[in-house]
Amino acid sequence: MKNLLACVWCCAFGPVAAMAVDLAGMRPIGPLESFVKSDSAVTVACAGGSRVRIAILAPDLIRVRAAFLGELPERDHSWAIEKTSWDTPRWDLAEDAGALRITTAEVEVVLYRSPFRIEFRDAKSRRPINSDQQPMRFDPRTGAVAAARKLGFDEHFYGLGEKAARLDKRRGEFTMWNSDTFGYQEGTDPVYQSIPFYIGWQGGAAYGIFFDNSYRTHFDFGASSQEYAVFSAEGGEMNYYFFQGPSIRKILARYADLTGHMPLPPMWALGNQQSRYSYYPASVAEEVVRKYRTDDLPLDVLHLDIHFMNGFRPFTWDTSRFPDPRAFTAGLRSQGVKVVTIVDPGIKYQPPAPGARDAAAHPELAPQDRSYYAYNQGKAGDYFLKRKDGGTYIARVWPGDSVFVDYTLEAAARWWGDMHRAYTANGVAGIWNDMNEPSDFNDQSGKSQADVITYDGGTYSSYAKNRNVFALNEARATYQGLERLLPNQRPYVITRAGYAGIQRYATMWAGDNRSTWDALALSLPMFMTLGLSGEPFVGADIGGFIGRADAELLVRWYEVGFLTPFCRNHADMASYDHEPWRYGAYYENIIRKYLKLRYRLLPYLYTALEESHRTGVPLLRPLLLDYQDDADTLAVDDEFLAGGDLLAAPILKPNLTSRLVYLPAGVWYDYWTGARHQGGGMIQVDAPLETVPLFVRGGAILPLGPEMNYVGEKPFAPLRFEIYPDARGEASASLYEDDGLTEDYLRGAFRRTALTYRRGLISVSAPEGGYRPASRDFVFTVHPSPAGRQIVIDGKPRAGAAARLTDDGRAHRIELR
Repeated sequence: MKNLLACVWCCAFGPVAAMAVDLAGMRPIGPLESFVKSDSAVTVACAGGSRVRIAILAPDLIRVRAAFLGELPERDHSWAIEKTSWDTPRWDLAEDAGALRITTAEVEVVLYRSPFRIEFRDAKSRRPINSDQQPMRFDPRTGAVAAARKLGFDEHFYGLGEKAARLDKRRGEFTMWNSDTFGYQEGTDPVYQSIPFYIGWQGGAAYGIFFDNSYRTHFDFGASSQEYAVFSAEGGEMNYYFFQGPSIRKILARYADLTGHMPLPPMWALGNQQSRYSYYPASVAEEVVRKYRTDDLPLDVLHLDIHFMNGFRPFTWDTSRFPDPRAFTAGLRSQGVKVVTIVDPGIKYQPPAPGARDAAAHPELAPQDRSYYAYNQGKAGDYFLKRKDGGTYIARVWPGDSVFVDYTLEAAARWWGDMHRAYTANGVAGIWNDMNEPSDFNDQSGKSQADVITYDGGTYSSYAKNRNVFALNEARATYQGLERLLPNQRPYVITRAGYAGIQRYATMWAGDNRSTWDALALSLPMFMTLGLSGEPFVGADIGGFIGRADAELLVRWYEVGFLTPFCRNHADMASYDHEPWRYGAYYENIIRKYLKLRYRLLPYLYTALEESHRTGVPLLRPLLLDYQDDADTLAVDDEFLAGGDLLAAPILKPNLTSRLVYLPAGVWYDYWTGARHQGGGMIQVDAPLETVPLFVRGGAILPLGPEMNYVGEKPFAPLRFEIYPDARGEASASLYEDDGLTEDYLRGAFRRTALTYRRGLISVSAPEGGYRPASRDFVFTVHPSPAGRQIVIDGKPRAGAAARLTDDGRAHRIELR
């Protein structure tokens, strides 16, 4: 979120574009001279004084860490890594004249002696998976490091987090440097987040590489050479993890083990959300909610942007606009609507004038007569970032001159988290972290911040190392603060910027997009890429943040957004209003249709989200993820899967009423008509404005709840199970449930129910877990509906046409005879 001034700064001093690495100007690591074996690693000494350690963390996870011209540093810490202790698997080491060979049950690591190169092979077939094309390189003058990997003739690349690019990154070149990129478009690079993790695919088999280096890093996937792909950094260590597939799902699961699993947010976070820069005063925000309710539009969350604060100062309220914050949030909550407030990291630089009184308690005072408690406390605690000369780093953001917290100081991080009491005590339910690249209107490039230092465990490390993890640590401090302030309630944090591991603390949205068809189309590969980078809960501003969407674009955007994990309409202060009713009843009726369908789908979406939490597999995913052996899915980024059973092929250009849709192998059902299609090719599908092409996978059982205006308005009763048999006449599903609010699910208070269908026989398992929902009915429908069949439940014939039973926590059998 920016104004024109900020936009000018971004354009003038914005992110540095990707640049090719000059491998020829760097020094190669020397040949292998000796090695030492330990219980979990092999440490190699190379000519010239370099050291390389190959650590065996799991049968499918290998860490490579290199120090050029010296020993490996004793401190081994990364803000990205959650799991630091591994049960070392069985592994063997063999050597011959040409190489060392480390072998686990899944991967063989070959260390060629001269020139020193590393190759990863499949342990069973011994087929090379990923190999150094030349020795690792470094620049002793600048500290830069690089690794060049052989480029396969048919190798494809996915991931790297938030990138304004297509799904397949082959032939692309990308930089990791968190940047405030207002109004980005395809090709803008870098953008807000830095996730230096990618997945390679070749011949149906996949591997992963996580280059855990928080300096400015670069990735070149064959843009500058036919022979190699390169990842490099402008400083820091050569430190990467190799993930052996061959399944992408397996790689994502292991990446989640390493960097952390996404905790479940409150279920209402899957509800519809409404925002604007900005809704004020309170009466305007209340009118927005009233309009949602009178127009029968579901709504769970209203966002307050920066104008709710006193002079844009974090942890304050503008009481001239919101005179009674607690009453305001209580009034909205009584209608089922939760309030999320924006919190920017910039604390106004406001040394107190003699005799000044606190701004939060006295908003009526002129600025020169105010004292700002957040600044005073942070200054007293010595919590703010400093320059090397000891002076405080002062930037310019919304409050004017501002300072930033050093979140690597644990006392400072705890203070920041506890400061959110200003919001939680007034009924705020979630926190939206914006501007946390961190943005600085004076200089978006970071050049003028080069001498800023960070505590970083007592190392007082450089800004170059810490810019990319600033937002990760802010989100950590925020999340942990909410855990303390709202015990046993699931924190809900949204972030714009981040680094690997951000999924442990925050959901994310894709920043300041534009109200254009191109931006809508770009959002799909961005979402899918984020999902393949360990971030399952994603979304973008529906309707676009900057500019004016017309009615057609807004409707088509909702036809995407109703299936994205984060479903929020948001607009810039200077943009035309984008609320669902702004273009008249015809268009509002279509939007209502999709919002109501989203709420009916909540049992399905929540089950898919729990799978993301447990396995690392994203809710919104590319076809490639579930159909990895199908080369026709490699570049499909205008369709997506929501969970494993729904395929959406939205309209992404104006004035279109039909499109080609690729259906992977298997049986597929048109959600709207029930028509059955055989996959494995393209079909032409009608798509008038009111219809998004939507298909259900044959073999799925789709759980649906009732319509509701907000999560928790009514129980999910009855629960309907729509059965779509595959070619064998079979289907299956697993339904996940918990209370949707607390962290009790981590202690076993959940329920998982397995359901199967096989040629007329429906089986419902006895549920797993300790959560017990209120009694409700299960209703089953088979597609296409069998005619004239008798319904027998647990051996007893039942009257009526519906297959319906009362869920009593026991196993049941339903026969359609």
